Amino acid sequence: MDYKLEYMERLFAKISKKKTESYVISRIWHQLDDDRVKFVVQQYIRRTQDKYALADLYLPQLNIFIEINEPYHKDENGVLREIDRIRNEEILSVTRSKPIVIDCDCNIQEIHRQVTDVVSLIKQRISELGENLKPWDDANTLSVEYHRNKGYLKVEDNECLRTTEDVAAVFGTKAKHRGFLRASGAAVPGKKNEIVWWPNTEHRLWHNELSEDGMFIYEYPKAEDKRAAHLDQWKESTQTRVTFLRYKDDLGFCFYRFVGVFRLNRDKSMRENKCVWERVSDTYQLNV
Repeated sequence: MDYKLEYMERLFAKISKKKTESYVISRIWHQLDDDRVKFVVQQYIRRTQDKYALADLYLPQLNIFIEINEPYHKDENGVLREIDRIRNEEILSVTRSKPIVIDCDCNIQEIHRQVTDVVSLIKQRISELGENLKPWDDANTLSVEYHRNKGYLKVEDNECLRTTEDVAAVFGTKAKHRGFLRASGAAVPGKKNEIVWWPNTEHRLWHNELSEDGMFIYEYPKAEDKRAAHLDQWKESTQTRVTFLRYKDDLGFCFYRFVGVFRLNRDKSMRENKCVWERVSDTYQLNV
């Protein structure tokens, strides 16, 4: 199935119960009629240390945030509620992009007029970028060939692959399976004591957790009686792990995302009685 088609189907399925929001976003998508532009709904934005927002619609290539305000966003006098005003100001301070607001407390003709204005603004931003616009091409950037041709991995580039087989193939290797057990990594050919590792954050038996700052991975058996033995096995390890963390996005797609190169932090592991892998590099040069 075409990836973009599946992506947009899942996007509209996700917001189908938000009838007004779904209608407006659908109208924007069809009026824009440009599948180079990626749509993201419910985009997470950290506003402050302890608060976050979910933007109704985000166009990442253009850094455009769109808020679709239904009547409950206003007070009895028709004025934007203070909580929403502060929210928009905090989004601006974090993203350097003022949210575009489509006010839906009106008739359908007025909603259509606002949508037309927003689409015109989007087209203007696309025109200003010209050849600098990087077309939405997730299907290509998720391929083994893309990463091997690129020749390196970088955390800030949000490098992702769809399967563990694809991750292994980028390194020119295959995962070894033992019966029904699936391997969690594979040796990197030509590199001593180095593996490509793909921990699963939803594993039934293992706890694999990436710290919020992305600098540590906490790995240990969920069964408490097995944790000490696991730590004892790895506490002297000098192994390097080129790491892809499995995660599921808001639309239900599963990916393996490159999160860096890690080595065991022995002191921290011993203090916390669990394997703590510390990021030693946010880039990796592929040997292709």
